[in-house]
Amino acid sequence: MESDTFNIILAAVLFLLVIFIFVRIALRVRKYGGNMTTTMLASTFEFLNKDKRKAVEEIVEVKANKKMEEENSYKPKDDN
Repeated sequence: MESDTFNIILAAVLFLLVIFIFVRIALRVRKYGGNMTTTMLASTFEFLNKDKRKAVEEIVEVKANKKMEEENSYKPKDDN
């Protein structure tokens, strides 16, 4: 009888521990991005054909240029 109770409690503790570990990993990836995010994006890029890769590269360049323009527009201009 005591053995059955111990096994149930042990299984519940292990289950909660696994859930806790997965939640911590998910929060860390969302908060910091991390290598997992980069790996997922890079692996998706590898499955694209040449035309789609060019399209993705152009979109990334356009978005990067827009972001650079926005960052430069917020800087105060020198009137010297």
